[in-house]
Amino acid sequence: MNVEGNGGSLSAADEFEFERGRRREQQQRARRLRLDQLVAALVPLALWQLAAQWIGKKWISSPVDVAGRIWMMMMDGSLVLHTWETFKEAMLGLLIGVVFGVVGGIVLGLWRRLSDAVDPVVMGFYSLPRVSLAPLFIIWLGIGLLAKVTLVASMVVFVVLFNVREGVRSIDREIIDSFRSMNAPRSALIRHVIIPSLMPWLMTAIRIGIGMSLVGAVVGELIGASKGLGWYVSHSSGIYDMTGAITALFILMVLAMLFNGVLAIVERRVLHWRRSNDSWMVG
Repeated sequence: MNVEGNGGSLSAADEFEFERGRRREQQQRARRLRLDQLVAALVPLALWQLAAQWIGKKWISSPVDVAGRIWMMMMDGSLVLHTWETFKEAMLGLLIGVVFGVVGGIVLGLWRRLSDAVDPVVMGFYSLPRVSLAPLFIIWLGIGLLAKVTLVASMVVFVVLFNVREGVRSIDREIIDSFRSMNAPRSALIRHVIIPSLMPWLMTAIRIGIGMSLVGAVVGELIGASKGLGWYVSHSSGIYDMTGAITALFILMVLAMLFNGVLAIVERRVLHWRRSNDSWMVG
């Protein structure tokens, strides 16, 4: 079997060697990435440990003490209890915010007159500080799950809406006109043109929304809750337990990293066509 190349043809053996070299290069790149990520994680931990020894553990605790506290929380079940509560609030709010943001963004992106009319009102609601709204949500909806989910959704929905709206407006007008000239239904236009074009914008919005969802869940727990990582931070700080407070914050950071890792996998699957466009970047 011969494969045509730029300078002639490649034999089956040459093709096999080329493919093996390409896989070897991918494996080396993956190992280098894992090593870089390991160094990126260990250096801050080492600096943190040194700072704890220099400044004092009573102010910033230390990685060793935090690891010990995580182990204790695993043993008594409080780690799962508080982490699951915050995870549940953040993910439900994120999901609701994404759904409403996508729908609103598509509608406003396609309907320019409506978008221009409601833009001042939307920006007004977006400009309201969510932290100041948290006590109202607690009063209106209680200290249960609903108040926290509503707060999280209110923080995420506008980010998604604005990104999706701009994504719709950035779609090539000629493609939309071509669909309309063929009398294609609006559902086909949305499914085959708008949604694929929106995926990079949506992924970026979700990446931002992950951090905001965790912030919203923690803010809600700080104001009114009996469990959750935000509550654990507040409780530990109230009794001057710096190790407990920093442990909860460390767990929140790990959650955010895990969420972004999962999103990165989904993004590679959904936006696989972007890999060739990234070849110009420094490796």
